Amino acid sequence: MIKRELLFSKMKPQDYEEMISFLGGKMEELGYVKNTYVPAVLEREKGFPTGLQMGDYGIAIPHTDREHVYQSALAIATLAEPIEVCSMINPEEKVRVSLVILMAVEDPDGQVKMLSKLMGLFQDVETLKRLEHASSVEEMYNIVAKMELEIA
Repeated sequence: MIKRELLFSKMKPQDYEEMISFLGGKMEELGYVKNTYVPAVLEREKGFPTGLQMGDYGIAIPHTDREHVYQSALAIATLAEPIEVCSMINPEEKVRVSLVILMAVEDPDGQVKMLSKLMGLFQDVETLKRLEHASSVEEMYNIVAKMELEIA
């Protein structure tokens, strides 16, 4: 389920690690993930980066194993300026991302299901444009609430 308290508009992180730490920290504060979650996501990104170039849009979907999760949640941030992350397709290449979706999925089969739903979303260029240009958390919420991103 999409939660307003995990949506952030026009963030200005120094780098990707700071963005993951901020979003994961919010998830931890709200009781969705364990204190091992952020370090596990950062470690996983080193070996299995999650930057994706979808046409003109760069998106990152960092996540880690369910053992670090109490309750499923998504934290979504749009960025004021793109940041560089390593590509999921070719880790040697960089992708400039302006949308970060941090996934915490407790259900063992939920991660694959959620990634599949997100990939469907990423192919909808109009929705991505609206999300990227949303000027407030409320506007972001109204866009993502229609995407049926319920998490098992």
